[in-house]
Amino acid sequence: MLTMKKNLIIFKTGVCIRIFTLLLLFLPTALFGQGKITGTVTDASDGSPLPGANVVIKGTSVGAVTDMNGTFTLEAPADAVLVISFVGFLSETIEVAGQTNINVTLTPDLARLDEVVVIGYGTMKKSDLTGAVSSIKEEDIKSIKSSNAVEALQGKIAGVDMTRSDGRAGSGYNILIRGARSFSAKNDPIYIVDGIDYGSTININPSDIVSIEVLKDASSTAIYGSRGANGIVMVTTKKGSQGKMVVNFGTYYGYTTPLGKLPMGDADYYLRMSRDLYRTNHTAYWDSADASIPASAVLTPEELEGYTRLSEGADPEDYDWVKQQMKNHGNQADFYLSITGGTEKSNYTVSLNHFLEDNFIPNDNYKRYSIKSNVDSKVYKWLEIGNSTFLSYTDINRGRGINYDMNPFVKPYDDDDNLIIEPDPSRVPFTNPLIDQDPDFRSDETLRTGIFSSFYGQVNIAPVGLTFRTNFNVNLDFQRHGTYTGTSEELERLSEASLTEINTYKWTWTNVLTFDKTFSDHHIMATAATETRYRLTERYYQYGKDMVLADFKWFAIRTGDPNFLDITDLSEFPYTKETMVSFIGRLHYGYAGRYLVTLTGRHDGASQLVEKWDFFPAVSFAWGISNENFMKNQNVLSNLKYRMGVGKTGNYSVEPYQSLGVTTDYMMYYQFGVAENTVSGYRTGQLATIPKWESSIAANWGLDFGFLANRISGSFEYYYVWTKDILQQVILPPTSAVTTVLENIGKTESSGIEITLNSVNINKPNFKWSTSLTFSRSVEEITYLAGGINQDVANKWFVGEPLAVFYDWKMEGIWQTEEATTAYKYGDAPGEIKRRDRQAGDTAMTGWFSINDSDRYVLGTPRPKWTAGLNSTMNFYGVDLSIFVYARVGQMVMDVVDGRWSPDGRENSIERDYWTPNNPNNDYPKVDPGQTRSGWSEATVLQYKDGTFVKIKDITLGYTFPVKWTSYIGISNLRPYLSLKNYFVFGKYFAQGRYDPEAVNSRGESNVGFPAPKMIIVGLNVTF
Repeated sequence: MLTMKKNLIIFKTGVCIRIFTLLLLFLPTALFGQGKITGTVTDASDGSPLPGANVVIKGTSVGAVTDMNGTFTLEAPADAVLVISFVGFLSETIEVAGQTNINVTLTPDLARLDEVVVIGYGTMKKSDLTGAVSSIKEEDIKSIKSSNAVEALQGKIAGVDMTRSDGRAGSGYNILIRGARSFSAKNDPIYIVDGIDYGSTININPSDIVSIEVLKDASSTAIYGSRGANGIVMVTTKKGSQGKMVVNFGTYYGYTTPLGKLPMGDADYYLRMSRDLYRTNHTAYWDSADASIPASAVLTPEELEGYTRLSEGADPEDYDWVKQQMKNHGNQADFYLSITGGTEKSNYTVSLNHFLEDNFIPNDNYKRYSIKSNVDSKVYKWLEIGNSTFLSYTDINRGRGINYDMNPFVKPYDDDDNLIIEPDPSRVPFTNPLIDQDPDFRSDETLRTGIFSSFYGQVNIAPVGLTFRTNFNVNLDFQRHGTYTGTSEELERLSEASLTEINTYKWTWTNVLTFDKTFSDHHIMATAATETRYRLTERYYQYGKDMVLADFKWFAIRTGDPNFLDITDLSEFPYTKETMVSFIGRLHYGYAGRYLVTLTGRHDGASQLVEKWDFFPAVSFAWGISNENFMKNQNVLSNLKYRMGVGKTGNYSVEPYQSLGVTTDYMMYYQFGVAENTVSGYRTGQLATIPKWESSIAANWGLDFGFLANRISGSFEYYYVWTKDILQQVILPPTSAVTTVLENIGKTESSGIEITLNSVNINKPNFKWSTSLTFSRSVEEITYLAGGINQDVANKWFVGEPLAVFYDWKMEGIWQTEEATTAYKYGDAPGEIKRRDRQAGDTAMTGWFSINDSDRYVLGTPRPKWTAGLNSTMNFYGVDLSIFVYARVGQMVMDVVDGRWSPDGRENSIERDYWTPNNPNNDYPKVDPGQTRSGWSEATVLQYKDGTFVKIKDITLGYTFPVKWTSYIGISNLRPYLSLKNYFVFGKYFAQGRYDPEAVNSRGESNVGFPAPKMIIVGLNVTF
């Protein structure tokens, strides 16, 4: 008891001492007094005032904002230090020293050579970089209106090739950095958020991001070792800053409609095609008028009823099934609120975001709710601690894609407005697609909750230039995917439901020791780090049919028919665990900004490999030519730096347990002699192997340049990449227990050039205009396949060709009537597709020709020959206009619409100018009642199109109200704006009547089920 009283006395005494100490600290400030300071902030380049500049007393949140004339008034102590900052200018620090009037000039930061960019496990001045690192900042990132912040990279970072996968709400992007390298492993980059591995996808709100850096060459990505081959995307989120509390609010609403429209066959076209089908079997009618073939002879009873209603005017127009399967429009909305602030001791930022995208396809929507917080505290001069947490919750519902097969004579509803199950059973028994758009009948929902939280402590020993930082991150991801289809007596369907759960638990512990010191002209920065990563994934799956409680969807699977009940593991490995330990080092040396060299190495060890360890080194060099003495007497070339580097990186390509021998989870029965001797056993499912990481050796040569005080600046890059040990399934002899085994055996190479050009065209006080241009060209090819073969037709891999190609027959037109004899030798007839004979193949004995699989060609690739982006930004008296143009040239697109050509007319299609004896064109073959879609293999040659396009991706017009107007209501920034996104497309493919040519999957197939949207946006940004 006495001990407790003693401790209580000591505690109270300590509290009193702390309070007294705080009073002593604040007393001098209170007694010292405040003084009024006035001043003006101007542009050093032309003397014009800078309205909206921040003037803050260092170490406090007290500050002021300059008015329209660039002037400010502030109460401050006589010994205060002022920090003056403005976007696009270098900040200045001024000591008051008793002054009452202070005029400050800020220098434009045109080149941003001294800006700090994020690299692996640290930061570095842009002028010190020796590798290929590109960066985009906050203004470019938050200007995109998308669920995916990565969209900001498209066309603005050279070497990044991106396409939108489809038009679904919240859909992602296919992204390649400097091309593809691997056959079966992932080719997309790794995302690092605030220094921690986030994964291969990202769902962070763009308004929470302050910069994105892309590490492209081996000298910059080797520090990520086995995960660096496909490039690294470094995402840095916003932190609080010293100064008064700032509240930002942003919102926008977007009105979406499909980009493009398919020229579907209408009633007149469908009737004409039906009559031509009739003529195919009754050739005497080819020269007869359409009236000679009555509609009743070619239409089904259901179609004839629709034809009659149209003819008699009962229906004003034929039925548009595609339009009926879409809503009039979709919408996209975003609401963002952030609060930031801080003092010399601590900074904070908190943001809330709600993003909604509701597609024009019914029941297809994406909702995201997120909270982002960041707190940094300087406990002592030598100690900092902090936490960054990102919480997200997404709700994704997937609708049914559009059905283009329904013909325009039949309708979905009867006279009582009930859905007709099969509108045209006499032609083809298609189920009414509107049935699957009823959310009570069909549901497909994914809920996902993510927690990404990092805690750090940092020790700064400033006198010796040492910094030690330890960071522990927890990344939790919980996904639940449920599907449901209801009971339908008319369709003879039983209710079905499935439930998939995937839970992932990850943590990363990183320790980084950095030495950064400048000795006269010598700059040394050394980094040593260790990193431990842990990942555990659990997968669960349930399936049921004919549920008693069907209305409960996937929550009542166990009430289903026991004969169909399946509660099992989702995959062969429902539980996976993997760990990785890494040792990292980097040494950077610079002399007088002229000679720079960087050495990097990473040693990775992973649990899923048999040979667990590998080393990934890199070296790079830069020569700052513009800093040489012989360059000082000229004023044209303001920056010139040559860079070169080479290194080894890896592809994180081996999944857990992929190297183990595995037996199948179902028994096989073997009979030895008589039937009574039958015994059970297990079949070998996977042979034990010794796989290792795929590795790449990459070389990069770069040149950075700037002219006229960097009013014109940019860079040029050339790279070459050799990739080996690519995982490939090797075919085994038939006597083996399994057909294939996984081995590191394939090889690829890639090369390319990248050009970035920035210009400040006009830089006047009230008129500023700048442009940015990027250009990329990348070439990839396979150089070796398993067994030394030249082609693997089954996988469409060919030595000397890109990793992804289109391999098929080559169309040379349509057989014409005068070519009947030759066509007959190929087993064809006039009006059918003419394919190139690769073998020139007639046999001398029979005179017959043949077209077979050996006559196929590599027709093209979904990879572009080059891409380019042009961004132009103007500001005139507060009015800002930005235009972004993106071009993707030389790629081939697989047109799925043309691949669905139905020569027998059983399904509707786009309107085609097909061949007839009286219309001998070379675009589309004849209609043929005996040729079905499914049985017509050569129809695939119709699909391959030139996918080249130029797109005006974004046009934004905004107006920022003068501060002197808005300051009266406590607003420091007020900007409404209007945007057109994805609105204008130019290219042959789009001009033929197609949807957005950019919306293709990774295999280059167009997605017509979910067309990509264009959008009109109205938005507002407010800062308090």
